[in-house]
Amino acid sequence: ENKNLGITLVALVITIIILLILAGISISALTNTGIFEKAKDAKGKSENAEKQQSELLDSYEKELNKYTSEELTTANANVVLSETENVELHDANGYKIVVPAGFKVVVNDDTNNAMTVDKGIVIEDATSSATAGSQFVWIPVGTITKLDGTTVKINLDRYTFDGNGIPTAQGESAINSCFSETASRGNTVAKNITNFKNSVTTNGGYYIGRYEARTTTARNSGDDKLTQITEKGTDQVYNYVTQIQAASQAQNMYDNTHPFTSDLMNSYAWDTAITFIQKCTDKTNYANQNRLNTSFSSTGTTNDNPCNIFDMASNVYEWTTETSSYSDRPCVYRGGDSYYSYSYTSYRIGDNASFSLSDVGFRPLLYL
Repeated sequence: ENKNLGITLVALVITIIILLILAGISISALTNTGIFEKAKDAKGKSENAEKQQSELLDSYEKELNKYTSEELTTANANVVLSETENVELHDANGYKIVVPAGFKVVVNDDTNNAMTVDKGIVIEDATSSATAGSQFVWIPVGTITKLDGTTVKINLDRYTFDGNGIPTAQGESAINSCFSETASRGNTVAKNITNFKNSVTTNGGYYIGRYEARTTTARNSGDDKLTQITEKGTDQVYNYVTQIQAASQAQNMYDNTHPFTSDLMNSYAWDTAITFIQKCTDKTNYANQNRLNTSFSSTGTTNDNPCNIFDMASNVYEWTTETSSYSDRPCVYRGGDSYYSYSYTSYRIGDNASFSLSDVGFRPLLYL
C-alpha cells in the first residue's frame, strides 16, 4: 500500500510540473502573439464606438427636434405660446428649449438678442400676476454647437474646480468630505432631486433665475416680513433671509397647478451652470471669479452677466439645498460676495440655520 501511495505522489508531482510548463508556454504564446495588446486595442475601439454612437444619437435627436418642434424665431419670440402647456422649441442649431406655460422667450437688446442656447436664452413670466416679469435662463445639458461652430458637451453633475477652472465630476460623493445634496441636518433639501435630474435628462436642460432672488420691498433686517419672491431685475435683492426661509420662498414661487416645478438652487444646478458659462464664453475660469463689486448693490451688479446670468460671482452669497456635515453649520451657500474678496463663484461654505444677513440671498430654479 505504501508503494502505491509513493507512486501516486510522484505522478501527482510530475503532473503539476507538466501543467506549470504548459501554463508557461501558454502565457508566452499569448504574450508573443500580442493578445493582451489586442484586447486593450479592442477595448479602446469599443469605447470610441460607444462615444461615436452617443454623438450620432445626439445628432439624430437634434434633427428630430427640427421636425417635431417649432424653431425659435423672431416671429414666436416675445409672445406667450401657451398659458396652459409647456411648449417645445428648438434653436437654429436644432437644440431643444422647453418654454414653461405662461412664459415667453425674450429676444431684445437687454438679452443680447440671444436665440441660441449657447448665448443664454431668457424666458419671462407673462401671465402670473404676482410673479409677472420674472426672468430665467435656460441651462442646456448635452452636446451643443456654439455660434462659432465648435461643439461642447455639458453634463449635469456636482463639480469641484481646480485653480484653472477645470471641473471634476463628483456625483453623489461627499465633496471635501463635507458637502452632500441628499442628507438633511436641519436645513431644507431639494423637493425631489431625482425628479430634477430625470427632468433635465428628458428635456435637455433646466432654468435658473436670471438674478439673485428679488422682491418689490427692500429688506432691512431678518425680522422683516417675508414678501413675494420675483426674478425682476428692477426689484430689490431678497436678502436678510435664512436657508429655510429661502427654500420656502423658492419652492412656493409656483404651486402645483403649473406644469413645471420651482425650487431653491441645488448643487447640480449651480455647478452645471458654471460649466455652461465656462464652455460657452471666454470666461474659462469663471469658477474662480471673485467679486466684481466691492459693496452691496440693492439691485445687483451690471458687470457680472455671462450668458445673461447675473451675479453668480458677485454681490451676495446664495443659499442652496446642499448640506454640510457640520451639525452647527448645515446650511450651504455658494458664490461670490461683495464684502469678502476670498469668496468666488464655486465657493461653498456651511452656516447655521438662523444665519440671516444683508449679504446672504438665494436664487430659484425651474424644471419641467
